[in-house]
Amino acid sequence: MEKNITFKFTKKNFSSPEQMQALALAYIGDSIYDIMSREYVMKNHLGKINDLHRTVSTLVSARAQASFMKHILENNILTDIEESIYIRGKNQKNNSKAKNASIMEYKLATGLEAVFGYLYLEKNFERLEEMFNYIINLYEEKQ
Repeated sequence: MEKNITFKFTKKNFSSPEQMQALALAYIGDSIYDIMSREYVMKNHLGKINDLHRTVSTLVSARAQASFMKHILENNILTDIEESIYIRGKNQKNNSKAKNASIMEYKLATGLEAVFGYLYLEKNFERLEEMFNYIINLYEEKQ
């Protein structure tokens, strides 16, 4: 019997993303954050692929994400639901660690990725853009 498989990019594929495990949200959020970073770098920082990769690394490293997350928290940018997702992601027990980041930086980055995963699965693209643009503004100020 043939199974009908569907996937919708702009419509929700999950009924309650806020109830998903925080590490699952961070898993997808890592990819979303990465692809947004790559697209931004390709559009705004012309260069060879290796140069693009190095530039993207300054946005997606756990250390960079932790720094951005600290600013987000200090400026109360998160909504209540986003903050609860962030806290769950940050506090989730994880057996892995980033290569060049402290445990706390890794936890902050995981929390940020969980928020991005939640917003993506909610298909709240407007808020995703808002959050990413906030991060990009912080990034550009440091350059």
